[in-house]
Amino acid sequence: MEKLQTQQQLRAAIHKLTAAQQQVILLRFGEGLKISEVSCLMGKSEGAIKILQHRALRRLRKLLKER
Repeated sequence: MEKLQTQQQLRAAIHKLTAAQQQVILLRFGEGLKISEVSCLMGKSEGAIKILQHRALRRLRKLLKER
């Protein structure tokens, strides 16, 4: 039951991210792609992907702490 609640909280937090941040999180952690692969798919530099990922993870930590 607690695992289900945690998954629901994570999904809700992910929905609060920007579309680009959501896509990076899905591709990196949902699909298990490398930074270079995400970069190619999204048409952005690897540096941009790293920044998006960093900001997304930071925001997720903050959102989940608030719960």
